Order: sequence, then C-alpha cells, then structure tokens
Amino acid sequence: MKKHYLKNNFIGLALFFLMNNFLSAQDQPILINLSDAVKSVKQYHTSEQFNRDVDRAIDDGLANLRQLEIPKNAAFVFDIDETALSNLEYELRYNFGYDPKTWDEWIKEANATAIPGVKRLYDSLVARGIKIIFISGRNAALIKDTELNMKKVGYSHYDTLICKTPEFKGKKAVEFKSKIRKELSRKYKIIGSVGDQWSDLEGGWTIIKIKIPNYMYFIE
Repeated sequence: MKKHYLKNNFIGLALFFLMNNFLSAQDQPILINLSDAVKSVKQYHTSEQFNRDVDRAIDDGLANLRQLEIPKNAAFVFDIDETALSNLEYELRYNFGYDPKTWDEWIKEANATAIPGVKRLYDSLVARGIKIIFISGRNAALIKDTELNMKKVGYSHYDTLICKTPEFKGKKAVEFKSKIRKELSRKYKIIGSVGDQWSDLEGGWTIIKIKIPNYMYFIE
C-alpha cells in the first residue's frame, strides 16, 4: 500500500485549510510550514468536527440508499484503514510518519478503534440484511490480525474480507480495488462503497460512493 504523507504532499490539507493557496498574485505557490500542517491535521482528526463530517457523509449515503430498490444479493463494500478502523493512535505515535515495519507491528497489535459513523453505517446495513465486504490494501499475510481487530470492535458479521495479495504488488489501489469489485460482482450486486480515499471508490462496479475525510495521507 503506497501512502503519500504530509511530508510529500499537501493537496488535501491545502484544500481544507486554505481557500486559494495554489497560486499567489505573482503566480508563486504559497507554502505552509510542516510543523503547522501537522498541528492542524492533528487538531482536526482529534476534534468533534471530524466526527461530524463523517456523520454527514454517512447520512448522505444512507439517504441515497433509501432511494434504491435493494436486491436479495445486495452487498456494500468497506475499506478498512481510516474507514472501518481508525489508526489515529499509530499516526500520533509516529507524528504522522510511516514505516512499513512499524505499520505491520501496529496491525499485529490489533488495537485500532472503530470510527463511530462508519460503524453506524455497518450496523444499519447488517440490520437490513445487506452483505458486507471488506477490501483492504493491507498485506494479505496480516489478514488474521486484521480479522481479530475487526471482531474486537464489533465488525463480526461480514461475507468476506480481502487483503492485497502479491499479484497486486506495485499496482495502484484503484486498480486493485476496482478489479476485486468487478470479480465480486459475479456473485453480488454491489450497491455501494465507503472509503477515505477516492481510490477506494473509483473504477466502477459500485453505485453509491461514500467518501469520508482523511487529511493524513492519500493513496492513489
């Protein structure tokens, strides 16, 4: 999973905090101090505003869902990291840095928490008999640790959980996830997807798209 963090990219942060920061009057880019950027992202992701923004996105998705006629084989696809699960503890521990070794160690701890708004969506879908599918860019070798974490926080009813296998090494997330959705569409009618990245949602084979905020990193 290729993550682009604040040290490499400020697109999401700039869109959120600055109204017009691409060019100055002299056509020069306006830069933001890295420590200020990290502070702003930390404040946002630890605030109630973040939860309100997630709830708003979920409410919009549920409203769209009510407009659909739900088939018997309906399924909804969930991303895991920063969608079903919050890794904020890891992000704060390493000051929004990223290292594959510490990331794998964090997954093995199985201590990520559920994002309340997304868990609410999950509970609503389960109550309606809609199948749940998790697709994650996590290494498939860590699927047991992932399943343990999911069950610990209440994601215990799902049809399948798919992590990234070696065949997708070097592929962009959007290629991986859209291909998996296409394959699953032979069995399910995928009526919606929820994720923190546009790469979780693009590429077809879904109807409703629910994008929740993430200003910590982006994944292509």
